Amino acid sequence: MNISILWFKKDLRIIDHIPFHEASKYGYVLPLYIYEPEILDSEDYDPRHHQFINDSLYSLNRDFKRLGGYIHIVYGSAVEVFQNLSTKLFGNIKIFSHEETGNWISYQRDIQIKNWSKKAGIDWFEFSQYGVQRPIKNRDGWAYEWNKKMNKPVLSVPTGVDFYSFDNDFKIIDADSLNQNSTHDQLQKGGRKNGEEVLLSFLKHRGENYSKEMSSPLTAITSCSRLSPYISFGNLSIKEIYQASKKKRDSLARGKTSGSWRSSLSSFLGRLRWHCHFIQKLEDQPSIEWENMSRSYDNIRDDFNEKYFKSWASGMTGYPLIDACMRCLRSTGYINFRMRAMLVSFASYDLWLDWRFTSKYLATQFLDYEPGIHYSQFQMQSGVTGINSIRIYNPTKQQKDHDPNGVFVKKWVPELKNLPLAYIFSPHLMNESFQILYSCKIGVDYPTPIVDHDFEAKKAKKILYGIKASQIAKNEAQQVYLRHGSRKKQKR
Repeated sequence: MNISILWFKKDLRIIDHIPFHEASKYGYVLPLYIYEPEILDSEDYDPRHHQFINDSLYSLNRDFKRLGGYIHIVYGSAVEVFQNLSTKLFGNIKIFSHEETGNWISYQRDIQIKNWSKKAGIDWFEFSQYGVQRPIKNRDGWAYEWNKKMNKPVLSVPTGVDFYSFDNDFKIIDADSLNQNSTHDQLQKGGRKNGEEVLLSFLKHRGENYSKEMSSPLTAITSCSRLSPYISFGNLSIKEIYQASKKKRDSLARGKTSGSWRSSLSSFLGRLRWHCHFIQKLEDQPSIEWENMSRSYDNIRDDFNEKYFKSWASGMTGYPLIDACMRCLRSTGYINFRMRAMLVSFASYDLWLDWRFTSKYLATQFLDYEPGIHYSQFQMQSGVTGINSIRIYNPTKQQKDHDPNGVFVKKWVPELKNLPLAYIFSPHLMNESFQILYSCKIGVDYPTPIVDHDFEAKKAKKILYGIKASQIAKNEAQQVYLRHGSRKKQKR
């Protein structure tokens, strides 16, 4: 008897799933998901991620039930799980899964599984899930290969699948049992059906003004796709989102419709490629999770200020938009890209905090946490790649540009809800009588700014531009670009 262990990780769907197709060709299929203690206990994992995964597992199991199977859920280290299964399953075993470009823990896990499978004489077949390429010599022609993959047919669900009958116990570990402090209460729900509904609503009406409204925290919550967690945990594939979006854009191009739709969808399609572009960096260099891309920037932020970190992480910096964004993120698991970049900028430049610590905290808060994007972006926005412009966001200017009436700030920082527009950008400038009048005592109800932005930004620029101008840093930057920089050159 031939048995295919279909190992699910961050690919919780059955549509457009190459390993499922290949597993069904070999023999009886045993779908498997492993709760790995190393991942559950890692510093970038949060109950919010766990709950989304559980939502997705319930959805996935319903899909398998309709096909006559179920998903086998096990708690334990992956190698031990596979060792145990190999002794209990009677037949010729092969393992099928998608490749994973995850954190260092998952990277080491995969090496262990590869070594074990070779020793055990069990074949493990891995298949690409995104537009990430493994292996890759350089970035020349990367975009061409990405486009070619995205235009391949979306795979339907295999038919006539024979499932292996095993321990039919759906052993879900509840998020509340993880013994972690959770700050979420308004999260998106996981699962294939929810992802499909979000995609449909984006392409039907929400996405029309995407390109115009994605920068504002007021409009981004509805105008942005909100698909990122469904991509991160694999409820939907990049390919099917790409093709659905491209089909919508192409149909609009043939008709007399608003140009805003076409512009928005073109921008969105570019973001999908951007997603894989950044994950490719982690695939090519796993050490960017903890090591500066350019080593010239090592040791510049050694003196970690715990007080600053706690103020930033709790949304109590004295800068209203910074605090509103952090509090929104803690509650919902989501803020738009510009506001994410602003939070990182403030932590890295204004507070001079090491990105290796702040990145772990935000990893727990982003529901859509994707290591390849996360660490690449953190390094870029912290000014340590050597190849990217140093962009320091002015939080007061960002607030005036994107929340000019204080609607977003007042929603998430209710201490400021009574303030008139004159003080919503700089509450600390109110005199004592106004503080009494508007029921907001600075230093008691809401903090004074913990740093002076202009001063800290100037100091940060001096340090970073000084390093960037050195010949050693320039030489390193060239190497970083050759390894990770995007290319316009295409294969023919």
